[in-house]
Amino acid sequence: MTLKNITSAIFGLFSLLSVSGAYADDLPFTPVINLEDDSNVIVLVETEEAANRLIVNAARGDYQLNGKKRLLSLGLIALDFERPKGVSGRLAVADMKRMEPGSAAGVDSLYRIQSRGTDKARHFAGQLLEWPQEGCKAHSPVGMIDDGIDHLSQSLSSAILTYRNFSDGPQARPHGTAIASLLVGPGRLNNAHLYSANVVGRENRGAGLFELISALDWMQAMEVPVVNISLAGPNNPVLEKAINRTLDAGMIIVAAVGNDGPTSPALYPAAYQGVIAVTAVDSTYEVYDQAVQGIHIDFAAPGVDVFVKDQGYLTGTSIAAPFVTAAIVSDADVSKLRSSASVIRAVVDSVLDLGAPGHDQIFGAGIPRSSQTCEANS
Repeated sequence: MTLKNITSAIFGLFSLLSVSGAYADDLPFTPVINLEDDSNVIVLVETEEAANRLIVNAARGDYQLNGKKRLLSLGLIALDFERPKGVSGRLAVADMKRMEPGSAAGVDSLYRIQSRGTDKARHFAGQLLEWPQEGCKAHSPVGMIDDGIDHLSQSLSSAILTYRNFSDGPQARPHGTAIASLLVGPGRLNNAHLYSANVVGRENRGAGLFELISALDWMQAMEVPVVNISLAGPNNPVLEKAINRTLDAGMIIVAAVGNDGPTSPALYPAAYQGVIAVTAVDSTYEVYDQAVQGIHIDFAAPGVDVFVKDQGYLTGTSIAAPFVTAAIVSDADVSKLRSSASVIRAVVDSVLDLGAPGHDQIFGAGIPRSSQTCEANS
């Protein structure tokens, strides 16, 4: 395994299954729209006593409590504070850590979708992955934390969809629908059960920190074993703690490495230890020129000018990640594994090595191949 440095809005459920609404907030939570100024501070604590203590002490320092939520499956309580005028984000985080040393605190961060549209006409993804045209059997449910999806799309008609909205964004958007199609659309995972969490707000700028951790908590509650995240952004102790809780519970998380370029610092959650990080390549096995590079990269997959039905040709590490997620879920043995280290060891046996022999900072271990593990029958 490589070394790695990874609100509540209106809940909407659009599903072919009924899902219990067991997530009640102590206080209503208003999504933060302007995240760039780090206006809010999110804090995670483990007990009601710690939460109450911090609320009292923060109020003495003129921090306004905007929301409180129990993340039941993660065993955490999230608090959202508006910082006082003139207090920087850095100082606010330090204040929270001083008032409650056992907490995880971070300014509200923005995690952006990692894809863009293109007008190229290439049909190569299946060949690179040795993925059969008829698709592969899904051996477990699969999750995605992303944009909203069109649950009435014909490309998703063969899947069971369980949907929950954690943002104020629309129920259906092209990016989320494209990622869902790459996971469970025609020729992908056959008759799969897809859990979809919408975390991108109405301005389509990205996902806030609170939306992400709420979605992780829900995925854990639903016992989704493999989750795809095609979002990337800054390191944040709050996200890291939530990610680590899910990993410790056995969830496998696959994430896009990000599109900020080869000289960019690592982006998260892909760069957290235990998250499977995926980069993008084109039809000639060249790495996407805007993909982030680094020691944390685990695998490569098609992600340049990839055709997605009803969406056109899309590019980005967002597009590559679901191919690796699908490869894990399509393998009867790998899908049962409950640690990323064991998944990586198993998948490495089937990869097409690219770049320098073995693992490297551009392609990771290479492209997973599915020809030996795929079962087409649903």
